[in-house]
Amino acid sequence: MTIVYLDDDKIQHLLMKKLIKLNLPGSTSEFFENAEELNNWLQGNSASLILSDLNLEGGSGWDFVEEFINNSDAPIVFITGHVSSDDLKKSSQYSRVKGVLEKPLSKENWELLLELVSSEN
Repeated sequence: MTIVYLDDDKIQHLLMKKLIKLNLPGSTSEFFENAEELNNWLQGNSASLILSDLNLEGGSGWDFVEEFINNSDAPIVFITGHVSSDDLKKSSQYSRVKGVLEKPLSKENWELLLELVSSEN
């Protein structure tokens, strides 16, 4: 399983690396600071799951969701500092967007994320 994480905050990368290692042992992970790098990587590589911050420099995760969908068939889960009702509504418009979770990911949200991932396999 290859987990891809998009966030423009390097501290979040460090935290997510530890959380992935703890909660998804045996998986590999790739980390990106901007959507363009991620989309370039997706053109030649395969992801099992895309985790993305919603608030990115140069736009939001919603601005890039169409590109993710065109470049990969992996499910997408957005992770953000604040989950709004608008984001939850928007997430239901895309079948590949499996959820919007609040960061930092709590134990309960990791369990939900693992359920989302296992339902895809």
